[in-house]
Amino acid sequence: MRRVLFAVVVFLSFVPALYAQDDLAGKISCHRAGLPEPQNQPYAKKLWDGYEISLGPARNGEVDGNGCTAAVYNSGGHVVFRTTGFSVIFDENHTGQDFDGDGKAEVVFITDTGGGNHCCWNYSVISLFPKPHRLFDAPFGARFEKDKLGMLIREKIPGLSGFTTSANRTGAEKVFRVSQGKLVDTTLEFCPQILSPNNVDFDQVQRVLAPEKISKLISGLEPDDETASALLSLALQHTFCRQFDQALYYLNLWPEASKYPGATRKKVTTAFRGSIKQEYPDFAERLLSLSVTATGATRSSAERIAWWLKDLSANETFPAAQLTAAERKQIIDQVENTSFDAPDSWDKELRVRRISLGAADGLIIRGTRLLCGGTGNCETWVFRHSPGRWLNLFEQEAPIVSGFGFEQEAAGGIKNFLVSTNSSAVTERRILFKFDGNVYRQSECYEVWIDGAAERIEKVPCK
Repeated sequence: MRRVLFAVVVFLSFVPALYAQDDLAGKISCHRAGLPEPQNQPYAKKLWDGYEISLGPARNGEVDGNGCTAAVYNSGGHVVFRTTGFSVIFDENHTGQDFDGDGKAEVVFITDTGGGNHCCWNYSVISLFPKPHRLFDAPFGARFEKDKLGMLIREKIPGLSGFTTSANRTGAEKVFRVSQGKLVDTTLEFCPQILSPNNVDFDQVQRVLAPEKISKLISGLEPDDETASALLSLALQHTFCRQFDQALYYLNLWPEASKYPGATRKKVTTAFRGSIKQEYPDFAERLLSLSVTATGATRSSAERIAWWLKDLSANETFPAAQLTAAERKQIIDQVENTSFDAPDSWDKELRVRRISLGAADGLIIRGTRLLCGGTGNCETWVFRHSPGRWLNLFEQEAPIVSGFGFEQEAAGGIKNFLVSTNSSAVTERRILFKFDGNVYRQSECYEVWIDGAAERIEKVPCK
């Protein structure tokens, strides 16, 4: 597969310019178009509170870069803001709207800083209260939407470059608000909406990874350009949503080996780690510490787990997982039917984490106090999402385990689930569950003897 480096990347085939075409058609504008003499004459417009804008050819502007300028003047005739570029547009569609929730209108310009290449337009949002200042800049293609709390700024953030062609560039969405004069990342609040089949962009990229394609990836087939873009974009979107297990799942679908040395799973994961380590250092550290997951038949199922999870944190609750009251009741009813005991409060007892099961979204539900034993074993459930409902994957009592993990291998599109149960300080039992189309069934069982860092694993009949 041909690999090409690209500096400017966006989310798959989605073209953010489509959202901004109306803004670029502003009547009050200056376009140099590579001509020594600009096409437009200066234009002035009164705003409010004595402010006025002036837009037109820059006095000493050049053909390729700074031929147009726009400024905001106060009532005393002093410039309080200026932007200069190849072209400048007064954004009448968004000027006059309140971006920061202070009840005052903002002024918006769009500046072409790319020399007319139509690559590098930027919005500049200027607040005039309590004194004129630049509120924030947003890239071309950002969408401004109002909700009940104020203005949202939706941006397509470039993803990892170098592993796809320009036809399938990678990236993911973030959502911001202005709070106390600064842009604040509120993406987590909107992840259920972003990661929904009702989101056309997300649905499109998920459709690329059909079960048959995932099977081919697991078998070691190198991803084509479209599939590579889908893997990297989904890994980035789940990272933005702090769903790191899901992000890792998509990274680990990349084959270990490749006829292109620069595109092996190790190379891809290392590059991805570098792209997110500043903003997500904990996940970057986790990527660094993980060994490459083996999928070959030469290793036992117990050894094919990329990482073991033991406990969910205290802040991983039903509200944090953004489950509705109806979903919570649906889940707790099923947990209650397969639990060995009943706590006074299910909300206090259970921890909840969203995961990816491969072809379906999932949940890990884990007990913390009453549903735990003295050796660190706690009752643990896996739920998969089916249209309109969550389904418990354990038909009878859920397993009581100390650790758990998922293989990259799947049955019926649902990843195999491996659990470990402490028997003593030096022994444990491991059970591999596989999806039978309805629930998880025991498939392989192991007895494990632990001596320091060494393990002796013996496959045994499942009881």
